Amino acid sequence: MIKKTPITNQIPLLQDLDKFAVDYTPEVFSSKEKEYLIPFFSNLNKPIFAVSHLPEEVIGALSSRYSRSTKSLRRMFLDEYVDPIVNPAKQKSWLESTAKEKKEKLELKKKFLATIKFLNRTGGIEAVVNVQRGRAFFDKWLAEYGDDSIAELGGVHLFLEGVSNVAVNEIQAKRVGLSPLEKSSRYVSFAAKMPNGKYQYVVPGEIKGKPMEKDYRAAMDLLFDTYVRIMEPYLEYIKLKYPAGVDETPVSFQNSRAAKRFDDIRDLLPFATRTNLALYGNGRAFEDLINRMAAHPLGEIRWWAKMICDELEKVVPSFVQRPKTERGAQVQTYRNNLRSLKQNLVKEINKNSSFKFNGQWAKLLNYSSNAPDKILSSFLSSESQGPLENLHKNIAKLSAKKKKEIFEEILKARKMGNLDAPRQEVRFRKVPRAFENAHYTYELWARGGDYRDLHRHRVLTQERQLFTTDWGFDLEPEVKNSEFYADFEKAFSRAVKIYQKLSKINPYLAQYAVPYGFLQHWYITISAREIYWIGELRTGPQGRPHYRKISQQIVAEAQKIDPLIFSGVMVDWNDYSLSRRESEKKIEQKLKSIK
Repeated sequence: MIKKTPITNQIPLLQDLDKFAVDYTPEVFSSKEKEYLIPFFSNLNKPIFAVSHLPEEVIGALSSRYSRSTKSLRRMFLDEYVDPIVNPAKQKSWLESTAKEKKEKLELKKKFLATIKFLNRTGGIEAVVNVQRGRAFFDKWLAEYGDDSIAELGGVHLFLEGVSNVAVNEIQAKRVGLSPLEKSSRYVSFAAKMPNGKYQYVVPGEIKGKPMEKDYRAAMDLLFDTYVRIMEPYLEYIKLKYPAGVDETPVSFQNSRAAKRFDDIRDLLPFATRTNLALYGNGRAFEDLINRMAAHPLGEIRWWAKMICDELEKVVPSFVQRPKTERGAQVQTYRNNLRSLKQNLVKEINKNSSFKFNGQWAKLLNYSSNAPDKILSSFLSSESQGPLENLHKNIAKLSAKKKKEIFEEILKARKMGNLDAPRQEVRFRKVPRAFENAHYTYELWARGGDYRDLHRHRVLTQERQLFTTDWGFDLEPEVKNSEFYADFEKAFSRAVKIYQKLSKINPYLAQYAVPYGFLQHWYITISAREIYWIGELRTGPQGRPHYRKISQQIVAEAQKIDPLIFSGVMVDWNDYSLSRRESEKKIEQKLKSIK
């Protein structure tokens, strides 16, 4: 049986974690820049910080830009939100401004500087608001009365810089109460090195200073060397393969081909790749996230748990008290015990099994029986009287023709009288909630990079296996048929060798060495309503070809079983090898109309 982990008031998992810290060189800010930053950021020298006292639209816009930029968030804030105010005469728009507009800009500068001076002098807005009263309230209700739901009424914007994709996937596995936005590997280059001259990947603390570190760095460096070396030649190859169409401008041509380039070569990036993450979550969600991460086998993830807890203690201490208490220890011990239980049972039950991937990306394993009847009875229940059971029996008595007619009316309502309404318009009018009463369980296979896109869906149940190289890799046809394929193979071969060495030490640790191009495996249990959403969202022209195929297969498998339910799903079955071409054209047209 499983050995019990002792529970103490001090949690060992949140202690002695310095060796797992990610490499980080604090950004240098001038004394004037610090004055502008201090009122809004919880610190100026750590890879994790909270943002407050800014309008929500500003934080949201910063977070969105952050996902498509190589800049740090604090630098972006200075460049895009502070500098235009404090240096209006240096902006391009200054010469085109009227005298009245110039006067207004100078008045805005004066007000902004006065506000900054006030916030720095007083110590921030907390100094003039009775913050202690609010914290005392939460302390009382959370500690004395155990009313956890009130912790959902306060939220925090938190930013992490330099976090590995192994850790990011653990954070994003938190489904409820947390909204993450990650730096894109589809649109942003990862070629630049860090201030210390190293590529953008994490060296796990478990191997730092050990002989394995040298081999690990050599394998990771080869992946990044290859990424950097072929980045420009591959772009030229894509431009030749997909010349400009007659309806494309130079801007849309350049943007779509650059996106295709990063889409294809990102398969070289390993899960050790460092990224930036914007998080918005309520107090309850952050407490659960800290407990999840504090119980993880990997030191980096436990280190980030401590960093998150420590930083939130500065801004919302009442929300994150319990992860360091006995209650937190119990939750973390419980998670560790469940992991041990699964590992022991797998060794006992699954020891002689073997499997080879057969090329089917989405396989339907099981599904709800009598799903159409369940959906129709649930759909009608809110406007009817009496037990749901009786309504279900009456629905079951209807003829197949009548049921079909009812589904057709429901699905027709989405189109608002326009039967030719396009997918991109209709998909925002979701099918009724009653469609959540039919469930389908799939096992899915995808390249690691595409898993990162698909696993972000929240309204479903999913769990993945550890990232691995065991199932081999898959690449876009353009790569397979190019002179660059041999470069991928060489870099992948080195990564596989270090993965296998690390696996003997710790399978969790080996995940860092897995490139995105290798196949990964997980399952989902999903409702009919969410199948509609994924099918209509993820098969659009802007989607990456690989995950478009997976999403198409998810819908196709469901349609075989319940054609009546899925007769209205608007899947784009077309092939778009150049995924961003149409999107870039539309974006440029919209920008022109705004101007």
